[in-house]
Amino acid sequence: MTVTQTTGVLTAVATAAGATGVTGDAAYVHTLADGTVAACLVDGIGHSPQITARAALLAEVGARIAATRGPLHGLLAAAELISDPGPEDCPEEDAVAVVVVAHPDRGEFSIAWTGDCAAWSYDPPTGQVVKVTTDHTMGQFLRQVHSGGPLVRAEHHDDWVRVSLARSSIATVRETETAAPIVLLTSDGVHGPLSADRIAELVQMLDDKAPQRLADTLLKCAVARAVYPYVRGDRDDATVVVLAALPEGC
Repeated sequence: MTVTQTTGVLTAVATAAGATGVTGDAAYVHTLADGTVAACLVDGIGHSPQITARAALLAEVGARIAATRGPLHGLLAAAELISDPGPEDCPEEDAVAVVVVAHPDRGEFSIAWTGDCAAWSYDPPTGQVVKVTTDHTMGQFLRQVHSGGPLVRAEHHDDWVRVSLARSSIATVRETETAAPIVLLTSDGVHGPLSADRIAELVQMLDDKAPQRLADTLLKCAVARAVYPYVRGDRDDATVVVLAALPEGC
């Protein structure tokens, strides 16, 4: 679904369940009266009806609070909902997430994330597509501290999330900003099968004023790529969120 906002921000969401048929991904877009737009993408850990419901709740809370208080507060509010592990016979579900906020009075997007959900910026005039987040995984940690180490060792640990939403705090949630007019959010079911170069190629070849087509294309390619060959197991849930700020006067 594409929603055209009076603020000049177009939004689009595309999502598909993984091989289990039960999705742990959820996305929510919220708009305030002043035109502020916030979106939250949540990737639940595991595949069950419980995480499906919980991810949807976390995404809505994250987006709604982020719109009024900023992306950091949005993520931490969602984290509070699942900070208790729950009883042994009914443990609380956990997740990772990314939040983006577009302010009507600022020419930039504010972003916060925890875990391995990702945000990408796209600047059509320059053609630059940049991953503006860094995955909180053991694989990425190994790449940073042992940059000359075996690539296969890092890839083996890419599914080991170092910081989840339930364990998030003001010290662990990362934040960034971008002045690029287009931001994409992806779960690892998208940027796992698709390389950064492939995502950049797909973004650059599509019309930047058609966010739904962009979201649908990225999702379709990720799902097709993950059918195989994809070395990290069965196809995961995959979700793309696109926010595009229209030029003034459009």
